[in-house]
Amino acid sequence: MNAPLPHPVRVLVKGSSLVVMTPDWNGEPGEYTFPRWVQNGLLDRGRPCEVVNRGVAGELTRSAFNTWESEVMAGCPDVVVYGYAYYECIHAVLPHWLERHVNTFNGRTGPVRTRYRGYLLRPVWKVLAQAQRIGDRHIGDRFFRRRVHRIIKDYELLIGRTRTVAPGSPLVFVLALFGPGGKAGDWFPGMQARIDTMNAALVDMVGRLDDPGVRLVPVGTLADQLDAGADPVPDGLHYSPRMRRIIGDWIAGEIAVAIEPNR
Repeated sequence: MNAPLPHPVRVLVKGSSLVVMTPDWNGEPGEYTFPRWVQNGLLDRGRPCEVVNRGVAGELTRSAFNTWESEVMAGCPDVVVYGYAYYECIHAVLPHWLERHVNTFNGRTGPVRTRYRGYLLRPVWKVLAQAQRIGDRHIGDRFFRRRVHRIIKDYELLIGRTRTVAPGSPLVFVLALFGPGGKAGDWFPGMQARIDTMNAALVDMVGRLDDPGVRLVPVGTLADQLDAGADPVPDGLHYSPRMRRIIGDWIAGEIAVAIEPNR
């Protein structure tokens, strides 16, 4: 009789563009998103695993509930990594649905579609974005705090439901947020203030939950491992190749210690 194989650790990742986007569009082969580096880190530690990334660029925190039952309940993960509350910090005024309509990855070409996007949608968006850029210098997080309360309420419900309703009470990781860099800081002058407000709320949320099974990923501290002068977000918003590896390996190390083999 063959010896039983070790059970794989099942990891589910959900979030917005932080978990699916790579700013190095023409990067070297093997420069994956950080969830892939969670998988690689677990395998390097001799832990069989199944890592599934269900991130969606531009997804709001409240939208995580739309697929929660099919992905978290049905998937029975041992670990869930949530990377939400970032997209809400980007735009101060412009509606999220419009930004996603303009910058969708699912757009198709065609006589009408191409002209609509080229001659109407993109020019209008650029004018609105420039107007927001000017106003954002004076907005910061002035009107953002009320939204933070709603976002955190949704996030806390999402985590609580994952820990108490999902089978197996999965370990939950919550990504802390990293401020804008490069041109993004110029395009969104008030974003750093919103990031700071949201980060403080995330830290408070995890502390208030007081659950050893809910852990904050200290993205800002992990960035200290980069070489001097290295930009953790070279496109202003999304992690560099090295930063993605650092985040993924940190999470993998935490999982390897917390999840017992053959759980």
